Amino acid sequence: MHGNRRSKGSKLKKLLEDRSIILVSNRGPVEFRQNESGELETRRGGGGLISAMTAVSEETRATWISAAMTSTERSIAQEGSAIGFPGDNPLYRIRLIDIPEVVYNRYYNIVSNPLLWFIHHYIWNFAEGPSITTEIHRAWHEGYVVANKLFAKAATEESLKHKDPIIMLQDYHLFMAAKYIRELTDKPFLFHFTHIPWAEPDYLSVLPLEMRLQLMEGMLSNDLVGFQSKHYASNFLLCCKTLLDCRVNWKKRVVLWQGREVYVRAYPISIDYNSLLRTSESTDVLKYELKLTEENRGLSLIVRTDRSDPSKNIIRGFRAYEALLSKHPELKGKVKFLALLYPTRENIEEYRNYRNEIEATVDEINRRYGTDNWSPIYFRIEDNYSESVAALKQYDVLLVNPIFDGMNLVSKEGPAINSRNGVLVLSDNAGASAELSNASLMVNPFDVDRMADALHRAIVMSPHERQMRNDYLKKIVMRNDSIKWLHYQLKDITSLEKKRVLARI
Repeated sequence: MHGNRRSKGSKLKKLLEDRSIILVSNRGPVEFRQNESGELETRRGGGGLISAMTAVSEETRATWISAAMTSTERSIAQEGSAIGFPGDNPLYRIRLIDIPEVVYNRYYNIVSNPLLWFIHHYIWNFAEGPSITTEIHRAWHEGYVVANKLFAKAATEESLKHKDPIIMLQDYHLFMAAKYIRELTDKPFLFHFTHIPWAEPDYLSVLPLEMRLQLMEGMLSNDLVGFQSKHYASNFLLCCKTLLDCRVNWKKRVVLWQGREVYVRAYPISIDYNSLLRTSESTDVLKYELKLTEENRGLSLIVRTDRSDPSKNIIRGFRAYEALLSKHPELKGKVKFLALLYPTRENIEEYRNYRNEIEATVDEINRRYGTDNWSPIYFRIEDNYSESVAALKQYDVLLVNPIFDGMNLVSKEGPAINSRNGVLVLSDNAGASAELSNASLMVNPFDVDRMADALHRAIVMSPHERQMRNDYLKKIVMRNDSIKWLHYQLKDITSLEKKRVLARI
């Protein structure tokens, strides 16, 4: 396994040669804080993007630019220089930028979330929202635009230190950064990867004309744009044609914009399998695994581990479990639902309301079906990665039922380390369905009744079928890890640059 990783690493080095990678994302790979003794401490950053990109940054010795989140990080950012991480043996560099709090609040809490996130995940209830008020217009101009300019300035400064740099912009927070980099330099190759879904033109038109034009122009300032699936790449091309009347070559997946060709590709992201495997055998994870085994002996375990985000469709998952218990009363006392959730964006009203709905739903189901000796749902909402990994090793059924998701890495992490030949119940609308559907039980995330049937089928499935499905899923995940994901991108970047050189001759 490690030999395979070294082989992939050598291929990356060959593609990169003397080139430098500059990663740019809202959040960084680690969080810096000072302990009570005044010493600098770090902990792993959260989210699927961080999990995937950390392996990429280590392999490429990248410079990773992100926003300062804590007072400690703001102090580091004000020093203006990148720092090596880890300190004892640096594998990549981290540069933090200090975005004024009022700007960051507008950029992140008003525009990025919920406005853009809700649009691209199709979760606005149009009868109620959004209402594009003066506050949102102001947040766009004085928050989102300003923050993207600050990221662009930092990325440009770093790029000028390197020969033939590649700037890799990440996700919906930075849709406009490429435009502002272009205004400062034409030196780097610009690549934007969108980790979330990309909405169809009608849904993107929720944004006022000025906003959606600026957003699309920002994306088309890149040389290459990448998405999690061909479906989302096609949605982007359709937006270019419908909203901007661009010339689109559908066969080659190229957009002609202001005399430039912008290439549109799909790169399904995956996980760093070796890193996850090491984590799964760590002392903390083994401690939680033993606890889960002792507390749930003899029970079939349905597991989900998600952020408490409306796009994750958590409440419908609970209602499907409730329907399962109603349809199959023989399962009462024999099955348990472990809902291991993470708090997220709780300073945003829509997220607070959703968390309250989750908690009320869990209480209702536990009161209705629970007994003195059995509680149907174990629910916690805290940042506890070790417990989540332990549960992924122990599930009999893994429920991943998002309304829409760019990829959903939990659906890959679970099969990679599960030790019980667990069954994956997967939403049709998760980006991962393009790769994993053949070995998963696929569900319409809105159909609670059929979701309950899928949970039942997973629970009663024969050991032979469970093993066949799990083996197939594990093979897919191991074959397409995060380093191969980067390799495909760099290979395309190299190829596209050669085409441009030849076109000029």
